[in-house]
Amino acid sequence: MERIDDLQVNGLKLIQDSDLFCFGCDAVELANFVEGAFATKVCDLGCGSGIIPVLLAGKRGMRVTGVELQEACVSLARRSVELNNLSDKIEIVCARMQDYAEDRNNIGAFDVVTSNPPYRKVGSGFKQEKDSVALARHEIAVTLKEVVHCASRLVKSGGKFYTVCHIERLAEMISLCVSEKLEPKTLQILRPCDGKPPHLFLLKCIKDASPALTVLPERSLTA
Repeated sequence: MERIDDLQVNGLKLIQDSDLFCFGCDAVELANFVEGAFATKVCDLGCGSGIIPVLLAGKRGMRVTGVELQEACVSLARRSVELNNLSDKIEIVCARMQDYAEDRNNIGAFDVVTSNPPYRKVGSGFKQEKDSVALARHEIAVTLKEVVHCASRLVKSGGKFYTVCHIERLAEMISLCVSEKLEPKTLQILRPCDGKPPHLFLLKCIKDASPALTVLPERSLTA
């Protein structure tokens, strides 16, 4: 059940399949949260169907390597790269992020690492979901701790790590980042709409930086 979604910016489009995990507002928020100049070298861990690579390369001219475990998602992402004529800016790698981060050639090779990781721990309902959705939402193939460890290995000293996650894991995320020398620098808390409690956060960290955290005013998801 494939479809082509118009991303409503720069003529960009994304091929999606309803049988696989489809991107949500959190991925778009994360892409918009990333800072960096033209040709900034980015690694997106767990890129899925390629939404973050396509937005960063298509809107900002960044050079992005997307790492994704699921072959079906990799195929969609690669086709979206071709559809948007971004083959000169995006590479999609089919691999476990844990293995990709262990490759000596990749250690410290990126200016920026991004990740929209699985939010939920194993055992919290994934048996009712399709395999692809379960892998994207639950810590089946990778844990939050492993995501942060991989990011720390891949980003250079002074480079930035950007992530989005469920608000209930905020303390855990900050602790994991600090333990991997990814110093939290900017925190944005998000709510689904006005009058609703916060449900997500965006976090920017800098590798090997001194402690100093800025908390931005809480806001609703961007429409």
